[in-house]
Amino acid sequence: MTLSVIFFLTTAAGCVLAAQDQQSRQDVSLTELVATVESLLDRIQGLEAEKQSLEMRVERLETLCSFPDVLLPGEGTADRNEAVSLARDSQTQARAVVVRSDDSDPLVPVVTQLTERVNEVSAGLQALKNEMTEASTSVFVRWGSSTCTDSSVLVYSGEVGGSHFTSPGAAANYLCLPLSNVTLVDITVNNYAQLYGGEYESQDAHQEKDPVCAVCRSSRATNVMIPATTVCPGGWTLEYSGWLMTGAPTHSAASEFICLDSKMEERTGSEENNNGKLLYYTATVCGSLACPPYVNGKRVTCVVCSK
Repeated sequence: MTLSVIFFLTTAAGCVLAAQDQQSRQDVSLTELVATVESLLDRIQGLEAEKQSLEMRVERLETLCSFPDVLLPGEGTADRNEAVSLARDSQTQARAVVVRSDDSDPLVPVVTQLTERVNEVSAGLQALKNEMTEASTSVFVRWGSSTCTDSSVLVYSGEVGGSHFTSPGAAANYLCLPLSNVTLVDITVNNYAQLYGGEYESQDAHQEKDPVCAVCRSSRATNVMIPATTVCPGGWTLEYSGWLMTGAPTHSAASEFICLDSKMEERTGSEENNNGKLLYYTATVCGSLACPPYVNGKRVTCVVCSK
């Protein structure tokens, strides 16, 4: 290999090293990194072919240049022309590309670093995607059922409970009380709230039985209970439908409206009339309530929807 070719190859390698060093300091996006790595890998494959081609040209040039310096007129003219052409082509290619001479090629660490960076960014994006998936879920209680719908996952199941219906200062909300892994400690104070189980006061086959419940996790970010309908709005998914229930208006304790699943499942062996946090059907009363579309004295339905 001639000194001129080696010089050009060395110069080109130095230029590429400088350019690659400057490029590595730039803050590029994931898309740009991936594109750069793919481009470099393709380029390296191309450089292998370029290297072989250039080596063949150099060998040919060395062969031609080994002829005697003094030639008779007309002799070796074609060889001299070919030598000049090969020299010019080799010089041009040496300026345009970097010839990979061995495994210590400067592009290798650059590609390795970029590949590692792409892997790091990809892992980070996957972690963010997982966090976004977690953040886009929601939890709802399926009152009157110990199981969740097919589109949701059971967190735990239990029975409905809350404050006693005769307590004026009682808490209004209903609770879904777990029936396993229960943790309780001795109470050492004189004043405290009280927790009771729930009961259906439905005056039908569910009368006096204890309602169950399930806490469910939905893959959708939002859920809502809609009274007086069993149909979800467009674009929403129905989780379950049933009856709007709450405490009686004549009771001392306040209560809240909850949506009981239409099957009104109860805890096995809970037929005794122990009272506690009671649940009654809800009926419409025309006057301040718009009638129509409502009708006086009708049982009110409900639906839980998610999106």
